[in-house]
Amino acid sequence: MISVREWEPVSPFERNLAAAVAADDLALCLGMLRLAQFALPVSPAAAAGHEPVAWPTASDAEGTWILAYTSAEAMAATGVGGVTPHHRVVTLPELAAGWPDPRWGLAVNPGLPAHVRLRSGTVARLAVPTLTEERLASPGSGLPLMQKLLTPLDLYAYLAEGRSRVSGYCHNALDVAHIATPAVLADALGMADVAGVVTDEGSVNMLRWAAVGLNLYRTPYGGVDEEAMAAVGGWLVEEPPFTGLGLAPNVDQVIREYKVDGVGLPHGAEIWELTHAGTQIRRAVFDGDLERWLLVASPASSSGAVPA
Repeated sequence: MISVREWEPVSPFERNLAAAVAADDLALCLGMLRLAQFALPVSPAAAAGHEPVAWPTASDAEGTWILAYTSAEAMAATGVGGVTPHHRVVTLPELAAGWPDPRWGLAVNPGLPAHVRLRSGTVARLAVPTLTEERLASPGSGLPLMQKLLTPLDLYAYLAEGRSRVSGYCHNALDVAHIATPAVLADALGMADVAGVVTDEGSVNMLRWAAVGLNLYRTPYGGVDEEAMAAVGGWLVEEPPFTGLGLAPNVDQVIREYKVDGVGLPHGAEIWELTHAGTQIRRAVFDGDLERWLLVASPASSSGAVPA
């Protein structure tokens, strides 16, 4: 077994992280960890498929911590390698998507010079920054395309009653561009059990629009009760399966969520149907000048990818 004293960084990333920790440069540490990949220990039985993969944790006077390492060598240097040589590799957003308890924190490289501890609220904000923060980080990226699955009542309100505003949860269309099956899409967004979202024909209807006024799209940091909300430093309490870390409630997907309240739809917003065959058909376009929805006579269609 390698002793901690013998540990040496195996990459420029680990060297720079250790230097940032030594300099007490928290901002640099957080910026580096945001895009990092982590090795999480996996028991031999789980690696062999004989038991579920569990979260590796340790507890101390400050609470419970999920253990993560910046390399397999770093994991081995702490003695974990003597317990299990197996690990899985995850990103910070993947960690946040499956986060088991908002009261837990993340311990990166515990016991090593490049050791950083993050509370769940910090994990959430690094993994899922607000739309405004993302725009500031990439000023030339353009407005994000938002998407919301529609129930039959929603569809009626837009097309028959002329609704021109959107409320509730929506997500970034790019995060689900790879999903071409309606039932899989509904499940990925935690809406598989919502009546009518998947139609009798096996389709889903989707509202799409450009996010104008990014500060109106709030990242839903919070929890299922006041204690969980406080642990994340959030603002919202929702019933399960709400995760509170800014992602849809699906541990197998990384889909950013946002909550809006009566946001006006911009000119050119669209309603699309994703059929059971994986074909996307544009059904209606919102005319902001006329303030009404126009049905598409000869629907444009595409297969799989989110239209530009």
